[in-house]
Amino acid sequence: MHAPPYYEVHARQILSINGTLGFPKVELLSTTSTLLRYAMASVVASIGGRIAVRARASSSSDDPQPVPVRIPRPSRRAMLSVPVSIAIATRAPDAVDASAPGEWGYADSSNGPARWSDILDADGKASYPACGCAACQQSPIDLVRTAAKGNVRVGSLADRLVAPAKPVTLAVSQKHGTPNYVATDQGNDAAVVAPDGVRYTFNSLHFHTPAENTVDGVANAMEMHMVHLSEAGDIAVLGVLFRHADAELPANAEVTKLLRKIDADGGKTKVAVDLGGLYDGGAGFWEWTGSLTTPPCSGNVRWLLQKEVRGVDARQAEAFKKHVGGFPGNARPTQPLNGRAVLSFDPTGV
Repeated sequence: MHAPPYYEVHARQILSINGTLGFPKVELLSTTSTLLRYAMASVVASIGGRIAVRARASSSSDDPQPVPVRIPRPSRRAMLSVPVSIAIATRAPDAVDASAPGEWGYADSSNGPARWSDILDADGKASYPACGCAACQQSPIDLVRTAAKGNVRVGSLADRLVAPAKPVTLAVSQKHGTPNYVATDQGNDAAVVAPDGVRYTFNSLHFHTPAENTVDGVANAMEMHMVHLSEAGDIAVLGVLFRHADAELPANAEVTKLLRKIDADGGKTKVAVDLGGLYDGGAGFWEWTGSLTTPPCSGNVRWLLQKEVRGVDARQAEAFKKHVGGFPGNARPTQPLNGRAVLSFDPTGV
């Protein structure tokens, strides 16, 4: 299966904190556009700036609220056995190698995001067909503020999230070359509660660089994904965006704790974190239905993304980037909405 055309990206300009660096409009396809996106992100994120990368899709917020579709528990639980957050793979051969089934990455044209759906298993079958579904509801996406203007609902993350009463202990291990922080107590109180009453309990968290979900075409330095599971095995993810900290936006203390442990492996190293301190319960958010952003790219995932950007220590952000292999990072390009509703919530309703 050939890579779908939705990897076409418009690279319009590079933004830095201090101003705009002008670049001519460039239109590229497939892996070339992916590499361009991360080439610019690599340069700008290193100085704490942001990169503008706009996808063709636009969002709408006036459709009914998305409702997750139940999938049998075994298949959802099985998804946790594969990496939820990923690092760059080492150099692969020029063609997809069936002798190494399931191997995928970000930088190489043979097994990068544009070719995930082409990677074969030991029997010669597609390992991750959902990754190449051009008509599906895939993640990440670009959030367009102007598309929600006049259709913003009153609400904040506190309406969806339950913060635990005490710190939660996370065991650190490596999945596909990137740190994954898993709750040692899967019965902890931290949760996402959907409008229909379904409760998703906190399971684990991980980071991507640059940020996967973009806002008005702009990718921040990093993004954190807090993964939650319902009793049925359905998934809800809370995303929080980060830019390099400065005098006006200090580094988040809880994230600082986590990023000190990026080299740990095997689950023996543990860190106690105030999960409620990782996000702002009073902040507005976007909500939509999407997918995992890594193979197998399974769908029917409830997504929430905090609107307020938080701070991350620039040195720690750079250390994380090096840990996952450096350029181009571990972020999948944005995917088309394909008619999805993206709901916008704000405490003031504006």
